[in-house]
Amino acid sequence: MTRRTFALIVIFSLTPLGPLAIDIFLPSVPEMLLVFDASETQMRLVIPIYIYALGLAQLLGGPVSDHWGRRFSAMIGLSAYAVGSLAAALAPDLGWLYAARVMQGLGASFTMVTTFAWVRDSYEGDEAGKWLSYMSGLTGSVPMIAPMLGGVLAIVWGWQAAFVLMALAGVLLLLVTPVALPAGRPVRTNPDTGQVTCNLNDMARSRPFLVYSCANAATFGAVMTYVSIAPEVAMTLGGMSELPFALTLGGLGLLQMVFSFAAPRVVRRIGAQATVLTGLGLSVLGGLGLLFTPTGATAAFFVLAAFGSAGFSLSIGISTGLSLQPFPHCAGLAASVGGFLRMFGGASVVTVTSMTGLDGPRILAVALLLSLIPFAMVLKENIIAADQPKVS
Repeated sequence: MTRRTFALIVIFSLTPLGPLAIDIFLPSVPEMLLVFDASETQMRLVIPIYIYALGLAQLLGGPVSDHWGRRFSAMIGLSAYAVGSLAAALAPDLGWLYAARVMQGLGASFTMVTTFAWVRDSYEGDEAGKWLSYMSGLTGSVPMIAPMLGGVLAIVWGWQAAFVLMALAGVLLLLVTPVALPAGRPVRTNPDTGQVTCNLNDMARSRPFLVYSCANAATFGAVMTYVSIAPEVAMTLGGMSELPFALTLGGLGLLQMVFSFAAPRVVRRIGAQATVLTGLGLSVLGGLGLLFTPTGATAAFFVLAAFGSAGFSLSIGISTGLSLQPFPHCAGLAASVGGFLRMFGGASVVTVTSMTGLDGPRILAVALLLSLIPFAMVLKENIIAADQPKVS
């Protein structure tokens, strides 16, 4: 096994940590409501608090990764993730749990920046997009596996077991990472232009970066909205027990994984921009259907939520690759800013839609229909690109 292959395996092992902290404890939410004597609204905040931390910390993680190297940023992230997970398992009250989730988000953000930046360091163009899509496929498998695993852990050992498992995963990867990833700063040179620098100004002026970051924020926000309200819709209102709920989430996770791994093939057939448009269109279709879904129709809720999950999985890796493509010399910074926009925008979607006072299906419908905004932006970007004269 080559050093690069071993590094790729470790990078793929870091990838599920972020979504694992979102999905694995969901079957334990009813138990946690009782343990912490919390309302559903208070417990629902456990997800956006984590996502806000995940997004904000990436603004620090990117520059750290670019300056001190991918190994350093990964180890900082893994340390914080393990500490935050253990603190959550030992939380005596809701405030402690919120603080632990912030620490988890900080750790996951550094590992996330590391994975995106390492791929951008190691691969170019469509090849980078391919590996990012495969990483998205792995991320998509987490909602399939994590709730089932979390459900079993909750039944056998209680709600804390999921957080203990995350702490152990962080410690194990902390031991392996120094062997797999090289120390020091990533080196990228361009013999034609010499040293190239970039900053936030460059990103603010880059239409592709802004357009595809907006697409990521909209689809991610819709998926997080689904995750935050699914326990209430299925278990509280629909009467599902832990295991059937976990299996339902697992089915949607399988769908996400299939669409993520199919994305590179779709790109080869219709192109990257058209693939992103297709994913956004699926989200909009799901939102339109949920507008007319009765509150008690749990099965219909999950079927239409699947459209949003499929759209997210189909587009996320491709749109991330397209957003990073203009910035090969500062992949860490670009990945961190893009990650911040995705996470902060996504968490804002969750927060705002949950404050509307609508019922579950309508909350998710609003979140999914927000994909109309980036759909129009990507469509306009394609029209502009088609109108530009080709250089022979």
